[in-house]
Amino acid sequence: MKRYAKWILLVLLVAWCATIWQFSLAPAEQSSGTSSQVQDFCNDVLDKVGVDATVSAKTVRKTAHFSEFMLLGALAVATLFAHGFGHWLLLSPLVFAPAAMVDECIQIFVPGRGPAILDVLLDVAGGTFGAAVCWALITLLLYIKNKREKITKTT
Repeated sequence: MKRYAKWILLVLLVAWCATIWQFSLAPAEQSSGTSSQVQDFCNDVLDKVGVDATVSAKTVRKTAHFSEFMLLGALAVATLFAHGFGHWLLLSPLVFAPAAMVDECIQIFVPGRGPAILDVLLDVAGGTFGAAVCWALITLLLYIKNKREKITKTT
């Protein structure tokens, strides 16, 4: 891997954790306002494309949980792979599962918010999905690279 790529991935991983935790530091009123803005945007888009459906605030919040940790899971796998860890897919939950628990524990101290076990499970599911997708992409890229090297060696 390129010389600086592994360090860039590590910085992105840490920065994304910090971003997730920053969202958790928002008081309930602010967090609800952000969810409402996203909800309104989604419902406007659905309306404009002619879809007769609405997105609830709860759907927005739960999708945000899953999506945040999906990216974290992918970053965890990519970072572990880039740094040469063996079993990088199996080690990735050691990054995103504790991050999910910290995320919910932060909310204990935020006005109007509190921890939820189901949110931790949703976060871990998102992290697992992101890790699996990243693993599949890395595996595919390595397969293609090896195929090209075999072709080059035989000609």
